[in-house]
Amino acid sequence: MNKVPLNRNEYSQESKRSVGHEFLAAYYEDIKYVCIKCNSEAVFLAQDQKQAYEVRKEYMWIERKLCYTCWKQMRAIKAELFRVEREYCENKPKALSNNEFLTQWLGMLELYPKFGKKANLARIDFVKKHLANNVW
Repeated sequence: MNKVPLNRNEYSQESKRSVGHEFLAAYYEDIKYVCIKCNSEAVFLAQDQKQAYEVRKEYMWIERKLCYTCWKQMRAIKAELFRVEREYCENKPKALSNNEFLTQWLGMLELYPKFGKKANLARIDFVKKHLANNVW
């Protein structure tokens, strides 16, 4: 099992205020888990934990739930949703009259929760409503 020294002083302020921060071990160790999307076995490597908690300042109780491949897919969907939202905000009338755009948006909105993320039900209903209104 891989071990990497832990430096609790590098944790985020939120993590430092968390119950258990003072009881952290001296080392990170690899953590095995099963991906919630594809059910494959994965490992949260000790070095990746150090990067996540000490460099990126992620909250210390955040656990990995997606393997690297599924995580990359989820991040790509999240980025595309951000891009689509921006495109919608920049030209609402054009976006709302474009069925191809709305269908793509709806597909991503419905796929995102399959990666363990919260569904944006209001936005899903909004897009479905506009798709239904565009049917002649």
